Amino acid sequence: MRVGLYINPQTPGPGHDYRLIHEVLEQIELAEALGFEDIWLTEHHFTDYNAYSDPVLFAAGLSHRVKKMTIGFSLAVVPFHHPIRFATQMNLLDNLLDGRLIVGVGPGNSPDEFLGYGLDAALRHEMTREFMEIVEQAWAAPPEGFRYQGRFWQGQVRGRIIPEPVQRPRPRVAWATLTPETIYYAGTRGYSWLIGPQTPYWVAPRLKRYQEGLAASGLSPELQERAWYGTGILRQIYCAAPGENWLETIGPYIDTYIRKAAKANTGIDDLPKDDFEKRKQGYLSNWLYAGTAQELIEKLAPFGRLGVRHLMCWCNFGHLPHKLIRESMLRFAADVLPALNAIQPEPGYIDEVIAATPPDVQFWSPSVTGGRREKGATLTDEQAAAQAAVLIDQKIP
Repeated sequence: MRVGLYINPQTPGPGHDYRLIHEVLEQIELAEALGFEDIWLTEHHFTDYNAYSDPVLFAAGLSHRVKKMTIGFSLAVVPFHHPIRFATQMNLLDNLLDGRLIVGVGPGNSPDEFLGYGLDAALRHEMTREFMEIVEQAWAAPPEGFRYQGRFWQGQVRGRIIPEPVQRPRPRVAWATLTPETIYYAGTRGYSWLIGPQTPYWVAPRLKRYQEGLAASGLSPELQERAWYGTGILRQIYCAAPGENWLETIGPYIDTYIRKAAKANTGIDDLPKDDFEKRKQGYLSNWLYAGTAQELIEKLAPFGRLGVRHLMCWCNFGHLPHKLIRESMLRFAADVLPALNAIQPEPGYIDEVIAATPPDVQFWSPSVTGGRREKGATLTDEQAAAQAAVLIDQKIP
């Protein structure tokens, strides 16, 4: 199980953007020196949830700074891009990085972001499917060009996309999604799956769907293995010093993050107290893994046993000071990273976890807002939440 650094720093405001961007650059250089293997860039606009906003331009800037690490997007919000220009940019990045690129994509969900781009958020999933079909068409097109025709984008390329990519037959692609149907679809296309901050019991049945999609893809074992390589899970990480009361140390930054996330993801600018407490409970259960090195190893190990190949560590969040971030990264690299690198997938472990999880809980989606059930579940929201809480308390798996 390898480890990467996920970059999404919240910014207090205009007077802090420059400082944050340069602190992030230092954190990336430290991560490479410590043995982190990937950098993951995300895309958020307008709400102070992200200090750099544009992952494509940031990746180009990083291409001459990082010497060994792969750069991935987790994720580029594809409705905000044009598919032909995006394919061109990805090919150039693939050249600049000598093939160390993973093109992570997803539909996004922020109301303020879609409003800012003049787009209807209700169409984002349909736009994402069409977008990727056109990008795939561009990567597979002959030198004389091709025509593309969809609901959202139409055109004709009279020539070829320049430059051609280094990776063959195209750069690696990763898809961020929650629904079992789209997870299966990602597998059939040979895409990696980017997993949000979820628990092992939630991940296991969806990982099974992903395996089934890969098996149905008809791709070679090498291409299926490449898809597994990029499949990873996101976690906010704070590695505490021995004896440290981490909740006291980072408590104010947790509260800041929850309020920033509510604004960015749902458009709520002023959380009522009850809503804030509900979100905080979900956040501490599902998003943040904080504690001593040994506590982090115990929490993260089940994902490696399930077969998840990498962990995206989100270390810079909620205006956490640069000094605390560096100290946490150093402890993590020294005391957690070697243990994670040694974890191997265990055959049959996915089925073991699924068998230990009631079906209605398997397809219940915990989130920072308290959870939602997916189509087909027969338990009420309250019953599903209670079942999930019991499973977490019992530390299944």
